[in-house]
Parts: sequence; C-alpha cells; structure tokens
Amino acid sequence: MATAEKLHDRAAQDLGILRLNATLQAQDATRMEEAYEEVYASLKKEGIATWAYDGDVPAEVVPHVAALMAENCLNTYSVSDKRYVRITRSASKAKREIRAEVQDEYVSQDDPKDY
Repeated sequence: MATAEKLHDRAAQDLGILRLNATLQAQDATRMEEAYEEVYASLKKEGIATWAYDGDVPAEVVPHVAALMAENCLNTYSVSDKRYVRITRSASKAKREIRAEVQDEYVSQDDPKDY
C-alpha cells in the first residue's frame, strides 16, 4: 500500500523534477495533488478506483497510477523526448493494467468446486 504522498513523489520522479530522497517544492506538491485528484476522478468514473480517495493505494496499481499522474502533468513540466515517450507509453496501458489488478477473478457457476 502507498499513500498519496508516495504517489506524488513517484510521479515527480518519473517526470524528472524530483531526485531520490528529496522533497517536492510547494508548487510541485500542489500540482501533484491536482494530478492525483484528476486521475482518481477519472478512475472512479470508470469504476476501477477501488480504494478511498484519502486511503492507501494498493501496491499493485501504484506504478500505473503514477504513470497516469505523470502524463497528466506533461503540459506543466518540460521533459525530454525520450522521457515523454516513456511516460506516454506507460500511461497508455495503465488503465488496462489497473482494471486487470482490481477485477475479481471469474468464478464459474457451471463447474463448482466441492470443498
């Protein structure tokens, strides 16, 4: 599980605006909060945000949510072409990966298991 602050840091690191073991500046922290809010609202609308807004984010979806946050911030921060491609590729498959992680496995009603 990860807190929203950990997600902010991860997205900022993906964008190259935060070094490891550093702290976000106030304006960057505010932008990351906005990105999380917008990404969470989008995921909630699609029914794949299974955690509470203020709650911990499941570890298996953290990299995907961070990728969506980084993509959300591309208009705010200038990044290299290589970084841009890496972020957009990660974000393009992020919702599909989140959906796969939070979706319950199908249980067949035709072939029940006898415990």
